[in-house]
Amino acid sequence: MHIWKTILAHLRKSSASYSYALVVVSAILISLSLMYVNYTIAWFALSFLFLSFFNITQSKQALYKGFVFGVVSAGILNYWMVAAIYQYAQSSIVLGIICWLLAATIIGSIYALQFFIYSRVKFSDSAVLHAWGNAFLFASVWVIVEWLRAVLFAGMPWMSYSIGITQASHLFLAQPAAVGGVYILSFLVVLVNFTLSYAFHKKAWRLALIPALIVSAHFIAGSLLYNYSSQQVVAQSKPKVSVALILASMSPETVWNEQNGNALIQNLLTLNRQAAAVNSDLILWSETVIPWTYSNEDDFLKEVAKTTADNNTHFLLGMSTSIAEASNAVYNSAYLFTPTGAVLDRYDKGELLSLVESPLFSNSGNIILPFLAGSGLIVQQGQRQQAMKTPWGKAGVLLCNESAVPALLNRYPTDQISFLINLGNDGWFSDSFITRQHFYNSRLRAIESRKDLVINNNRGISGVIRANGEIGAQYQSDQSSVQQVDVFPNQVAALNYHYFIYAIFLATALLLLISFYNKSLIFSLFQTRVLRS
Repeated sequence: MHIWKTILAHLRKSSASYSYALVVVSAILISLSLMYVNYTIAWFALSFLFLSFFNITQSKQALYKGFVFGVVSAGILNYWMVAAIYQYAQSSIVLGIICWLLAATIIGSIYALQFFIYSRVKFSDSAVLHAWGNAFLFASVWVIVEWLRAVLFAGMPWMSYSIGITQASHLFLAQPAAVGGVYILSFLVVLVNFTLSYAFHKKAWRLALIPALIVSAHFIAGSLLYNYSSQQVVAQSKPKVSVALILASMSPETVWNEQNGNALIQNLLTLNRQAAAVNSDLILWSETVIPWTYSNEDDFLKEVAKTTADNNTHFLLGMSTSIAEASNAVYNSAYLFTPTGAVLDRYDKGELLSLVESPLFSNSGNIILPFLAGSGLIVQQGQRQQAMKTPWGKAGVLLCNESAVPALLNRYPTDQISFLINLGNDGWFSDSFITRQHFYNSRLRAIESRKDLVINNNRGISGVIRANGEIGAQYQSDQSSVQQVDVFPNQVAALNYHYFIYAIFLATALLLLISFYNKSLIFSLFQTRVLRS
């Protein structure tokens, strides 16, 4: 008898180990799909996770598995933190490891809560209709939590990776973002994975046609949306704007001092002359390409204007704006200048990078990484976050990480802006997958708003993305250069993705009511049978 108990205990232990192994495999695969923006891997990556869920009997098991999934995936996706903090924050490797582990713990806790909630509200019986209800319910809960993470961690994009971005590398599969933003893409990915895992769990191979049909419908709908938007954009496009991108490709280790300051200035002025020589309408620099604050007596800007005035070329660049109330407080800004160097308009960054540009929780706090705190510089949320007025219509501006926050497009009614501009600086992450994430986030913003988006991202991927999602041009190099692209302004009105979020909330509420009603009904029938017996 003792031998059989030992064998059974071993089998239970092995089964649990196998179940957690599926969770880890799923976390690794979904992380790879995010890092490489690979839509194919994303279609089956989560199915291993869901297979481990079908045998859960207690909610605490969902809690544990959610935590493991979150910790493993976050640990992989945020590996760059350790080196970045060690190298660029002028700190010890210990701080980098602490930040990495803390981020993984927080994300693990969020997934644990997410999976726990699902385990408590799911349909508990095995009816086929309830299985599809669970598929929809899991996808809905996933999307709602993704949306909440994006809201809570708007200034910390490393805490809010959305699996929907995996579809952004395919022109047609990215198109539904015009209807529901990145979240409708996440919903479809989860739905495909859940239905696929259910078919394997039941060994009902005909049911595997369901995820295949969802993917096919996704592709067909995307192609129709692409064709419709292409026709719509062509019908409402204005004359093109020729843009010269100055790709300074400055490394983050670049130090502006008396020894090399003049050489750096001369290199930038040479690039400016090259850009002006191609007779573009606009010269576009990257974010904070100039490390000092704006002044109308700035000698560098005067030298730039001497060249642009001869060619009647406007120029837009990123630099800081000094705040009068505090000498060490600045805004991270983008300035648009006339050809003669007069300020035409200015945009201030509104969504600051937490721990990097601003202290955690509040501007008056002390929790900030050492490299910026040591400079005595305090970046504050800007005052000018309206669309920028240009000679070619209003432009919606996104500075760096703002392109990762879908909600920020709501600042700009899409029928009132003509195109989008994204200035960034990926110098810290030029050797990591972050540059790819940044670029494909921008692609989704272009599709969501149905506006051409021109991007100049220092040491990241620069270029132009069309309103229909086509990549017009992309450049990435550690060598400075000038590249020319064309932007086609339009006045197409886009659909607010929040309507999809509202629909998900409503559908989830209805499913929960049905689930609770069924559970109450089953409990009542059970009581009746007990009393009769």
